[in-house]
Amino acid sequence: MKHTYTGIEQAVVAMSGGVDSSVAAMLLAEQGVPCVGISMQVWDYRNNGGSCTRATCCAPDDFTDARKVAAKVGIPYYVFDFEKTFRKEVIDTFVETYARGETPNPCIECNNKVKFRELRERAKAFGCSHVATGHYARVKQSEQGWHLLRGLDREKDQSYFLYGSKQEELSETLFPVGELTKPEVRELARAAGLSTHSKPESQDICFVSGSVQDFLVKIGGKKPEGKIVTRAGEILATHDGIDHFTVGQRRGLRVGGQENPLYVLEIDPYNNLVIVGQKHELERSEFLIKDLTWVAPYPRAAGQSFQALAQLRHRHRGVKVEVLPAPDGTARVTFLEDWSTVSPGQACVLYDLENEEVFGGGRIVNG
Repeated sequence: MKHTYTGIEQAVVAMSGGVDSSVAAMLLAEQGVPCVGISMQVWDYRNNGGSCTRATCCAPDDFTDARKVAAKVGIPYYVFDFEKTFRKEVIDTFVETYARGETPNPCIECNNKVKFRELRERAKAFGCSHVATGHYARVKQSEQGWHLLRGLDREKDQSYFLYGSKQEELSETLFPVGELTKPEVRELARAAGLSTHSKPESQDICFVSGSVQDFLVKIGGKKPEGKIVTRAGEILATHDGIDHFTVGQRRGLRVGGQENPLYVLEIDPYNNLVIVGQKHELERSEFLIKDLTWVAPYPRAAGQSFQALAQLRHRHRGVKVEVLPAPDGTARVTFLEDWSTVSPGQACVLYDLENEEVFGGGRIVNG
């Protein structure tokens, strides 16, 4: 760990049972930071049709692994039940967003409304000054305030999911593995004899052990069939529910006999339509985001435009844009050099032009 933590009274460490949070706890303990390890029971796979062998949060083996690591590094360890909050803030939002014809990002909801919120509450209860996780991100302080930066390992960077953090929260947050690469983290765990050193990577949506479509049907019920149409209104096929689709999707449309590949251009929840067309029809010059929040210590005022790199999905490389915030918490985002598929419901996270610091972000909406 390149960063040293001095003056930290005590920290609550989120321990998922994976290698990243294990090493985060170990590094803090090695520096003499008094720590309390916490695992979060947020989803009961046994009662929700999931597979415990594929689960990446809340599986019994994960808690066992976290407990072993806590004992190995010499810190107390507790498990807390947050399933009710997780169901309301993440699962219900996930299902409802798909039902609206949008594409959710549950990791952002989990980080903002469950994981960090509950961690901070437990930290207060334990009298701890800080919270720590195994996220690949970095926090730095300057005269201006606190800055959220990408993790050193760009392949594992998770800053995209953290844009909802506030200045005060950043000042109390530790990301011990943020200045390490994944191979370095695994090697530190192996050298220390941590049982999680070779544990497989977690899957993208931790609470979905099968297909997203099967999960949506089980939790939200089967949606009515509808039509797949062109912009001109030509009916090409039927679909099993709009929640099976996302804007920009090409595979799985089941529309044969077309000269060129078709993409989902729009989802109309009111008329239960999936509108498809060719790739060039996805192109747009601008889009709107709502619920704009700032994590950087220098938020932009309404009416003050600025340039940034916009990351529109977790693995998106980012594109240069101009952003014009409005007084109502929305912002108009205009592509400057290139365009990218825009999927309503997803997060647009704004970075500086060096693609290093998170300015803030919001939700992509139609319009």
